[in-house]
Amino acid sequence: MGSKTLAGYLLAIGPIVMLAVFIFLFDALIGGAEEGVLGEAKIKADIAAGMENYSLIKLLGFLGGGGMLAMMLGYTLWARLLQGEGKKGATLATVASIAIPVAAAGMMMSMDFNFAAMNAWDKGDTSSALILGAVGEYSGADFIWMFLMISVGFIGLATVLQLTDKVSRAIGGILAVVTLVMFIGWFGDFEALDFLWMIWMLATVAAGVNLIRQKA
Repeated sequence: MGSKTLAGYLLAIGPIVMLAVFIFLFDALIGGAEEGVLGEAKIKADIAAGMENYSLIKLLGFLGGGGMLAMMLGYTLWARLLQGEGKKGATLATVASIAIPVAAAGMMMSMDFNFAAMNAWDKGDTSSALILGAVGEYSGADFIWMFLMISVGFIGLATVLQLTDKVSRAIGGILAVVTLVMFIGWFGDFEALDFLWMIWMLATVAAGVNLIRQKA
């Protein structure tokens, strides 16, 4: 399997698995704090829910995290396909191919804090568990995703500059515009971010299918 086909499958499948786990399966099978609960009460409720279904939450964490990392790896491979001497936007693709793996590593560390919190709770170290749980809850939600947005925007722009295929250019343009708006919105209170995030994920799946189609 070539890099383009692999990138396509990772981009097409990764977001679907990630969304299915984190949006639907986690709440349905694990649960956690009730709506509106914040602070220490929320962290305690989330840890308690995880401890009651420890094997299941490990499985869901692996699947959801795996889908997220698959998407990031797919973007990295796509960025590398756009690199090359003399190619328009190749520098943007190079920056993206470096930044995305760093963001993926940060995301893995952020997710691991949640499991560390449960391990500390299981050993009776509740104070450390609450600290780790809070870090896991609030880290990885902004700064890492901001750099991922920029990188995806660079990939989209490089695609528009390099390719002549209308479908590829359209997908690249959508990714570039959506991530740019999201990046600007990150600095303020932009209510449409969730909607744009869903468009981003749909465009990612479309990009994956398009890469598979090109190789077929």
